[in-house]
Amino acid sequence: MHILHVVPLIQVSTGGPAVSVTRLASEQVRLGHEVTLACLDYPWLGPQIATPPGVRVVSMRGGFCTEKGRGWCPKFRRVIMDLAASADIVHNHGLWMWPNAYARKAAVAAKKPLVISPRGMLESWSLRRSRFRKALAWRLFERKNLQAAAFFHATAESEAVSIKKLGLTQSVVISPNGVDLLNLNERPGRELIEEKFPQLRNKRWVVFMSRLHPKKGIDVLLRAWEEGERLKEEKTKRLKDQGTKRLKDEEAEGGVLVLAGPDLIGYRAKVERMIREQGLGDSVILIGEVQGREKEALLGNAEVFVLPSYSENFGIVVAEALAWGLPVITTTGTPWEEIEKIGAGWWVEPKEEALRGALNDVLGKSKDELREMGKRGRHLIEEKYGWREAAEKVIRGYEKILIQGKSG
Repeated sequence: MHILHVVPLIQVSTGGPAVSVTRLASEQVRLGHEVTLACLDYPWLGPQIATPPGVRVVSMRGGFCTEKGRGWCPKFRRVIMDLAASADIVHNHGLWMWPNAYARKAAVAAKKPLVISPRGMLESWSLRRSRFRKALAWRLFERKNLQAAAFFHATAESEAVSIKKLGLTQSVVISPNGVDLLNLNERPGRELIEEKFPQLRNKRWVVFMSRLHPKKGIDVLLRAWEEGERLKEEKTKRLKDQGTKRLKDEEAEGGVLVLAGPDLIGYRAKVERMIREQGLGDSVILIGEVQGREKEALLGNAEVFVLPSYSENFGIVVAEALAWGLPVITTTGTPWEEIEKIGAGWWVEPKEEALRGALNDVLGKSKDELREMGKRGRHLIEEKYGWREAAEKVIRGYEKILIQGKSG
């Protein structure tokens, strides 16, 4: 089977679909299929993800009009039309951008089945953002795109529900993203991060890692953290009357919130202002984007991971943290209810009080207790979130549609 994946971009800094689509494509090659991935390239956002083994990547550089025009690029449209002619399946990832419309037009022109992975873009929170632009896109192309899909690919049951809420009647294949498991005994040491950020020495790391964006709930996380810091200050004052040694022990075990991730929309300035206005400069550290060994050092030595998003169709960074054996605090805006059910973390509303309670629980637990929670999360990933299983589910969806097409 020859599969054509169309995704707006695969820059490393954008995370999410850039990681999951390339990794899905790579696994489909391992299953014996021919795979082409077409995307635009925005070099000013940093490098693209390395070409997956065996995957043919067709990448076209976007210019000023492409960036400002939501991927508008007639040359790219022609490229996709040519590629679709020799493919068996056209699999489009994402919505609301011109490359997504090009995928539908190419599939229709070539008379090939179109599969759509919304990648969270039909979630309620996402639909409320940039309403005017999306209303315009809906009239121009998005309604036709969705109606043309042979089936939808969702990464969680909650995303499938969001698709059905729009009145779309096509079938939905639910296949979560996979995660690569690293050897926990080969994690880099803390010093790789501490050398750059000495403020992190002798602290318990509570790590947020994702792009800096309003969707990620950083605002509510900082408010919850501020309240926790205020309570800690009150506790410190009480301890001063109970002996210097105990006070020093408490300070040595204090937590620091590490915010890691790229800034693609200029949101970092607002985050820095919130940190400053809330007086959190000593306990919240912004370290920017981390990749490679630095990313492994950060996740491999944290005590807990937190993703307080208002909306996620999957949240691949949650799965990555669980794979590192980390307990996770995340919200009901993500599809990770199961971590709370198995005792691997907290699944709470994206509200200040709920997050504060979870953070207090974390910092009140011993390292041994947190390690046990982390082991349960790691086991969950080993059991349910392999890339091979994810790719096989999607392939079965393709095969069913192709068989129906032949019989019809």
